[in-house]
Amino acid sequence: MLLAEQAQAQAQTNRDPADVAVDLYLRANSPDALERMHKDLINAPEAYLVAMDQPGTLVLLNKRRVRVPAMKYNVALRLLEVRDSTGSHVWPPGSLDGFYLGKGSEARHFRTYDVRDGSVKRTFVEVLTVDDDCPLVLGVVHQYHHDDAQYDPVLQTKTKEARTEIGQVVVAGPGKAPHEPLRSIVLNQRSVVKLFGAQAAPVEAFAAKEHLSYTDLGQVMRMVEYYNQKVAK
Repeated sequence: MLLAEQAQAQAQTNRDPADVAVDLYLRANSPDALERMHKDLINAPEAYLVAMDQPGTLVLLNKRRVRVPAMKYNVALRLLEVRDSTGSHVWPPGSLDGFYLGKGSEARHFRTYDVRDGSVKRTFVEVLTVDDDCPLVLGVVHQYHHDDAQYDPVLQTKTKEARTEIGQVVVAGPGKAPHEPLRSIVLNQRSVVKLFGAQAAPVEAFAAKEHLSYTDLGQVMRMVEYYNQKVAK
């Protein structure tokens, strides 16, 4: 039903995105695909951004929001797992405009973006700026890392424990040009200031006045919000 609604909403103006979304969803939820996922990391708690189910909201391609009682984001497989009255489903990047994980003011906002980090890939980005269509979007891509335990080849004793973690890559780019990929950035003054283009000088002055650090994500977000307010005026 939701997929049909997305397809109908896009049919009059741009058929391709809806067709792609439907195809992505159907392939991700095929019996073969689900079987492969269940053999992989779909049930491993460490694969998830938050291991327990949370209520949330799907954002369809036509921007309609649909509340669901239980969801969790599988970072390892880059899939949103949703459980509702119709059963369990998975949503890959591109099948949705985005989603909200949690509810109320504590909800975390994710949106499908193309991200350039060496190569261009479509993925869910956690949006940190207030709006996802503001002049400059700041967000993070969550990445799953796993290292197997290491053993001495002769003694067969463990020399290093297995390690699993979810890391973050900070990304930024224009919010009003979704066709242009977000890019990964390093949190230092040179990389951050480049984001502001012609407005770099006033943003630097604001950062100096407020004693903001270019290596702290929360403080860089304050610079980005200041830039967005300045550009919007």
